[in-house]
Amino acid sequence: MRNQFFSIGLSVTLLGGACSSDSDDTAATGSLTPSPSSSAGGTGNQTPADEGNGGNTSAPVPSPNAESISGSEAVDVSGPLDTSGKEDQNESGNGPSSNADADGPPPTADVGAPPAAAICPPGPFPTDPLAGAAAPQAVCTGLTFTEGAVWVAERNTLFFSDILFNNPGAGRILSFTPGGTGCPTFIENAGTNGLVIAPDGNLLGARHSDRTLTLFNLDTREPTVFVADNGGVPFVSPNDIAVRSDGNIYFTDPDYGLGGAQAAQPPRAYHRDTSGALTVIDEQGNSNGITLSPDERLLYLAHLGGNPAVNDVLVFDIDASGAPVNPRPFITGGGSDGMGIDCAGNLYITQNGAVVVFAPDGTMIGSIAAPQAANVAFGGPERRTLFITAGPNLLATELAIPGLMY
Repeated sequence: MRNQFFSIGLSVTLLGGACSSDSDDTAATGSLTPSPSSSAGGTGNQTPADEGNGGNTSAPVPSPNAESISGSEAVDVSGPLDTSGKEDQNESGNGPSSNADADGPPPTADVGAPPAAAICPPGPFPTDPLAGAAAPQAVCTGLTFTEGAVWVAERNTLFFSDILFNNPGAGRILSFTPGGTGCPTFIENAGTNGLVIAPDGNLLGARHSDRTLTLFNLDTREPTVFVADNGGVPFVSPNDIAVRSDGNIYFTDPDYGLGGAQAAQPPRAYHRDTSGALTVIDEQGNSNGITLSPDERLLYLAHLGGNPAVNDVLVFDIDASGAPVNPRPFITGGGSDGMGIDCAGNLYITQNGAVVVFAPDGTMIGSIAAPQAANVAFGGPERRTLFITAGPNLLATELAIPGLMY
């Protein structure tokens, strides 16, 4: 769901005080640079130190401080989930297979968020979204490996994952509300990576722990499996998700969160249409970040690492039915973990300890230094605050152009 602007203010210069109690409340020391290297040295072998920065392991990862970041209302969802009622489906995994009966009613065009055109101001926008931007400031520190941020405007809150790669099921969903205290645990043992807003307005998570796409009710915090598997075969480790306003869903399923378990099918990327049918859209094996353009006519898909390592970003056209077609290179020689996009259509990718920004024509604009950067999302007043999940830290900086919420 794409959310309307809200009026509650947030100043990045005041964010430093919202860190965990055992960490220094100091700003990140990253700086803006106009022309970074675009190569990515990812291995595809994710750990808390290298999952989002192409193998950059220079910064240590502190142990989580449960006392300083856990909230009083955290909900434990580590128990078994209800996946009953599934029907037999296409077991090949290479063509469409109906998951509508297994995963609940499919989203419809009149349920969900308005398109980005209803969110983004009309422009024109500045040529350089980084003009005048300050170095990112620390919002919260002392976490484990932050990922999958999404801004929910109706709640004035950013939700994001904190991943434990040695125990994927124990990962949490945390929250940050401007003016609040720290980043409390919102849901214990969520086991998620990427988060987006589902067509019904709740959280939709790519879940490592049970290899599903799972809905988390924002009021009750209860989980419900939304996409259980591919034709009866478990996914590998769902990683990142993009949701179109008409209910089409796109997600990646690499092996980064498999945790040593045996995969029952190859890593892929998928399109789930509004009938609930799944179609494979990429079989590279190391698909990672995925996002839509503001007008929802383009889909970007990143590859990162793998063996042999392939690091790039593809762009697809989206046809009238919502299906990705005509894949072609957008960035070569450098992949990405998570990705974000602003209202001008500039793409924000994470690689080599930075957030690198590319214009819609593929021209690199510049970068924001953010060690261990893994993912980004826009939020805050008029959604011009760029939140960056960066290893054990959540960072933020104000930009010149507003952007989309995941």
